[in-house]
Amino acid sequence: MLRVGKIEYLNTVPVYYGFIKGKVPSERIEFIDDVPSELNRLLREGLLDVSVISSYEYVANQERYLLLPDFSISAKKRVISVLFLSTVPIHQLHRKDVWLTRSSMTSKELLKYILREVYGVEPNFHYYSLKDSDLPANPKALLAIGDDALKLLHFKRYPFVYDLAEEWYNITGLPFVFALWAVRRESYGEKKDEVEEFYRRLLKSREIGESSYDEICREYSKGLKLSEGLCRKYLETLKFHLGEEELKALETFSRKVGKEFKPQFIET
Repeated sequence: MLRVGKIEYLNTVPVYYGFIKGKVPSERIEFIDDVPSELNRLLREGLLDVSVISSYEYVANQERYLLLPDFSISAKKRVISVLFLSTVPIHQLHRKDVWLTRSSMTSKELLKYILREVYGVEPNFHYYSLKDSDLPANPKALLAIGDDALKLLHFKRYPFVYDLAEEWYNITGLPFVFALWAVRRESYGEKKDEVEEFYRRLLKSREIGESSYDEICREYSKGLKLSEGLCRKYLETLKFHLGEEELKALETFSRKVGKEFKPQFIET
């Protein structure tokens, strides 16, 4: 049995849609749904074999993992679902309280870099989880990701909204890679055939998902309080592939956070 991590956000539905709809077989696969930071931990600790993980998790622990070729969650110019929301402009947040979601690893590191290096701001960081209800009633500024960010955007509670993919693009001219699909090296050694079969199925599942945006948005938009049109616009901002430009972006991000990027992939 292959243990596979799956983020419980809309932004991975197109990749897993073939599995979700039963059009791609899932026998001998156990899917585990959770937030990105928890999937990072489960894969790192060997409780999963394969998972979508934060790109920062891969960059920081490359010796543990191999990448599945041509899979990522990336965005160029805007992503809509990785947002820094504030009641005041960023430059007024120096030494002020800023809340970061515990669900994210990559977005947290990206935001810290942008605040420090671009805006010269060093806030007081605190951490929250919406599931644990430990966010203050009226935070001055917060980082939100995934479906939580989409919901906060809908309520228009914050006058200053910074899209982190857009901020990154303005600095580098590159897309930003938020997540990758990886396998533990030990799992690949022990379950090579199963991992490669899962990779082939995942390719087919993504193919189905990328041609089903209208159907996906009909199914998921209401629960997120989004119009079907905005849902489709959101999915179209995302890229689920990993090409040369995305690899260059990963190398650039790695360098900016003091890491070396040397990607290694499974056989295909």
